[in-house]
Amino acid sequence: MFRMPSDWPSASLEPWSSWIPLHGASNHPQAPDLPGLYRIRRIDDGPRLAYVGQTGDSLRRRLGHLRGVYGPIMPYRDPHTVAPALWALRYQDGCDFEASVAVAKGDTPWRKALEATLITLYRLQAEESPYLSFGRMPAGYRNSTGNNKRLAESGQRAHGGPDPSALVSASSVPVNGDPLTDPVSSNWMGWSWSEWNSLAGAGKSAIGVGVYRIRNEGVASGLVYVGQGRIPARLSAHLRKSRSPDHRQAIYFSGKVEASWIELPGIPMVNLLEHENDLIAAHLLATGTPPAAQFLG
Repeated sequence: MFRMPSDWPSASLEPWSSWIPLHGASNHPQAPDLPGLYRIRRIDDGPRLAYVGQTGDSLRRRLGHLRGVYGPIMPYRDPHTVAPALWALRYQDGCDFEASVAVAKGDTPWRKALEATLITLYRLQAEESPYLSFGRMPAGYRNSTGNNKRLAESGQRAHGGPDPSALVSASSVPVNGDPLTDPVSSNWMGWSWSEWNSLAGAGKSAIGVGVYRIRNEGVASGLVYVGQGRIPARLSAHLRKSRSPDHRQAIYFSGKVEASWIELPGIPMVNLLEHENDLIAAHLLATGTPPAAQFLG
């Protein structure tokens, strides 16, 4: 199992609990009724992690959201997104799982940044992501839908299950570079970033899919945001937030705001999410904080 670097910014993260059975974890004394991070692994698979998550509510309640893993049919993606994948592994292999938790202090952006950093540190050590993170499903299984009123009323809510035609999730890509580098540099994390451009101009200049970063030296040092997706559309969406004074991110996307990006044509979404996660983690590791507007919604 990997170990945290001595200088990892984990002062707000309490020590990990011992591993406890996932089945019934919501009633286990080591699962506190407090916010924090948790990790899940197969009991028969050594140190490999299946999933890493966080909650601002209650670790006990969040693990209780996975009780459907032990039911007769694949659970919906609500209330827990990884429940269908864990169910599929149990259905396929008859395996079982265990969990470990750590209470985390701090607000939601900080806790989510700790989650991203934990995943990246694991990726660096294990040379793979937790194998059910980023929406991955076991091969040969179709995922369930969410479980909300809109899906139910439209007849689109459905349980998943075995499906030989289901697409196989893309394999993990490695962490691209050194996380302890300057987030505004031209070669941050080993990428060849585009030149900095005004946010308005970048939305017109960038093309295609990839990852991007945004800075606003007037309100924050380092970066204010990193993201992934269709770059022009995403940058335009951020620019629109600057015109909504009541939006929590408005100040960060207003004034002298610049963007830089990397185009990654043809890359699967799951790998884009891995790269985005690594950029968030690298910013925290290099500067001690997540990008200023990250996770503000």
